[in-house]
Amino acid sequence: MPSGAGGVGETVLLCVLLVLLFGGPWIGPWALRRVRDWRDRRGDRRAARRPVVLPVGQYVDDLRRLSRDLAGLPPGTPWARQHGTQLAFDSVLTKLCVALDIDNELATLPVGWARDLERLRMEDAIYAFGLRIHTVGT
Repeated sequence: MPSGAGGVGETVLLCVLLVLLFGGPWIGPWALRRVRDWRDRRGDRRAARRPVVLPVGQYVDDLRRLSRDLAGLPPGTPWARQHGTQLAFDSVLTKLCVALDIDNELATLPVGWARDLERLRMEDAIYAFGLRIHTVGT
């Protein structure tokens, strides 16, 4: 006497085979498109996770531009603009140090003299690599 579970499995297998046999011409292209779309979306997410690393020259150019902006701020410039420009400079400086494999703690320090000293130390380390950041007055 055949068991009931075996009959159900055979019936499901038969139904799947019939769907593939008779529905293949219509389901096949649709399923293929779905798989391709899923793969493309998955690839986009993987590409989005990769950090964007610019060439060192781009970081140096950005630092020079921000350095000129900081030096060119007129007296009476609002604190928010001064602080924002300084934070942008610090952000690019940190990215350059990461690209050059220079240890830095700038992001963890509060605004003040400790942060200013760390910034000077980082600029000196970059200068030791032969890169000039500050071109104002030279």
